[in-house]
This record gives sequence, C-alpha cells and structure tokens, in this order.
Amino acid sequence: MAELAIRKPVHEVNAARYDSDCQEALAGSLDGLLAQAEAAGWDRNRAASAVMYLAAKRLNARAES
Repeated sequence: MAELAIRKPVHEVNAARYDSDCQEALAGSLDGLLAQAEAAGWDRNRAASAVMYLAAKRLNARAES
C-alpha cells in the first residue's frame, strides 16, 4: 500500500489540538501546491487566496447537500 501524502490525525476530532494538528499535517502539501502555482507563473498570494476561496466554496456545497 502506498504511503499517505498527508499523515493521519494524532488527536480525536473533539480534542483541543485537533485543528492545529490538522494544520501541521496539511502545511507541507499546501506549501508544495503554492510553490507549483508560483512556478507556473501565478502570484503566490493570489494562489493562496484562491485556495481559501475554493475551500470555503466546497464547505458550503457540502453543507447545502
């Protein structure tokens, strides 16, 4: 089985450190995505803004379904 690109959670979903644990787990992948966008010619700040927008849009879509 292939190794996961993002590590599994250490804490339970209701634990105080769950959110910061998730942020730490996603940081490397997000940094890589932003670096790829920048290498392709996109402004890094605008790419980060686009990621925030897309994440919020997907959360709203899930909430509506």
